[in-house]
Amino acid sequence: MAFFSVRLQRLALYLLLVLTVILLYQIYSHGGGLAKRRQLSGEYAKILNSNYVKTPEKDDVLDEAESKGNVRRKEIDMERSNAQLVKEVKRLQSRINMKDELVYRLTAELEKEKLNVKKFKQEVGNLKVQNAELLAEMESHSLGEHSGRSEQIRSDDTRDNLPASTKEELDVQVSGIRISERVPFQSFAKTHVFEVSQTLRPKEYIFHGQDKNMRRLKSGRKHFLEAQNVAINFINSNTSYRVSRDNVVDGVYRFDINVGMDYELYFKDPTSTKYLAVRLIRLLGPMQPVAAPTERRKPRELINLILPLSGRIERFQQFIDNFVEVGIKKDNHVFLTVVLYGAKDFNYVKSTLKDLEASYGFKKYQLIMRDKPFSRGRALHDGVMYWSGKPRNILLFFCDVDITFRPDFLRRCRMYAEPQKKVYYPMVFSLYNPKNVYEDGTIPPPSQQLIIERTHGFWRAYGFGMTCQYRSDYLRVGGFDLNIEGWGSEDLGLYEKLLQQSDIRIIRAPDRDLFHYFHEKKCDPSLSNEQYRSCLGSKAIAEGTHTQIAMQLSKLREKYESDSQQDDAD
Repeated sequence: MAFFSVRLQRLALYLLLVLTVILLYQIYSHGGGLAKRRQLSGEYAKILNSNYVKTPEKDDVLDEAESKGNVRRKEIDMERSNAQLVKEVKRLQSRINMKDELVYRLTAELEKEKLNVKKFKQEVGNLKVQNAELLAEMESHSLGEHSGRSEQIRSDDTRDNLPASTKEELDVQVSGIRISERVPFQSFAKTHVFEVSQTLRPKEYIFHGQDKNMRRLKSGRKHFLEAQNVAINFINSNTSYRVSRDNVVDGVYRFDINVGMDYELYFKDPTSTKYLAVRLIRLLGPMQPVAAPTERRKPRELINLILPLSGRIERFQQFIDNFVEVGIKKDNHVFLTVVLYGAKDFNYVKSTLKDLEASYGFKKYQLIMRDKPFSRGRALHDGVMYWSGKPRNILLFFCDVDITFRPDFLRRCRMYAEPQKKVYYPMVFSLYNPKNVYEDGTIPPPSQQLIIERTHGFWRAYGFGMTCQYRSDYLRVGGFDLNIEGWGSEDLGLYEKLLQQSDIRIIRAPDRDLFHYFHEKKCDPSLSNEQYRSCLGSKAIAEGTHTQIAMQLSKLREKYESDSQQDDAD
């Protein structure tokens, strides 16, 4: 029994040993395979990280093909959308072109209709004028006021409606007419007439417009409309210009009992800066042009403004202020010549002119110094003779320090003066003493006093100091009388010399843009009798109207009587 248990123990140990060997073998075999699998996994990872391309699987190939198909379908849809968009853009562009063409056609039709309306309005205006003239003629027939000429030719007939024999007869009459240059002109603009009556009171009439504050034109003054129509038709028929009433800028007229009405109208060319001048004559019969329209080729021609100065420094500064606004800022084609008498004011005047150069770059000036008794004629003559610039035949404007002007005056100065043909003698509107005009004592600044009314001033019908003429015309007639000292008479002498020139036409008319400021005037008893009386008359008329003077005298009388009563009471 003991032997059997020993053998059994040996067998158990033997089995245990075999199992241990088997276990060790399995452990070894399993560990090597795991290491090999790890090695293969590392190599496979290296292959994936390298640039070797993996062969796509079947599912990947199908996904890629499907994606490409979707992209192609989208491209096809995009192309179809673009084609539709291009087609729509072309359709809209076509409609825009049709719209532009329609707008162009409508604009052309509108302009055509406007021209027709303008033409019809002009024809209606002509018919109204003719109707007014016919009514006036009927009235004259009823009163028996006919001349042999008016029985044969109606006053509203134009030259084109006359027989050939009558035209030849009128040509002879027109070529031989002479109107005395002593007969002054009246002036008119597009809507107003400026007349000087025998009482020297300013008159204004409106002859086409709707200003309710102005008196309407009386029937006897509707000849302005006819004058405009004749001039417009004459220009449009005989030149390449096309003008209308809107282009009228200025005009003058006068009446001679032996000849008839004499007109001169100025039109602004709507397409350029030129001005057209037309002269008309009504020989107590049909109105007709005298000569072909003439051009003013230099609307910005240089003007030499000659200013005599003796004292009056405060007023000189006001003159310079106005000159800056008009002569420099707005026109800038004016040369200023100051002829100074009195050495004590030389530095001030020179400094003032230098300030113009520094502030505005204005260099078109000269200062002439005279240290001798003042003579206006000598001062103006020196200003003429000292001119050395270009052109030599400069347009002159003789001015005074009490004068102020607006830009339109400079335009008229250029229009109404022509070398060897015309000189301009404007009638200045002289302002009354502001103390008499503004009774409440509130006197506005000088620039706000420039009002053309009977209560504010009067036309200086007998003043000839302001004039626009060319240097050659001044020298040709001999200029001023240099023997006259002081103020007065020298201007009338020059005017008389020009009257003696048969080839010089004198435009003497009120100028609505030329003013004379009031200033206290002292008359030196040492002057000649003629100069002294002229000075006193000028001083008296500048104070105010008869009513204003009477009111001042009444106030002085009441004050005197009140003071006298108070003195008696004391």
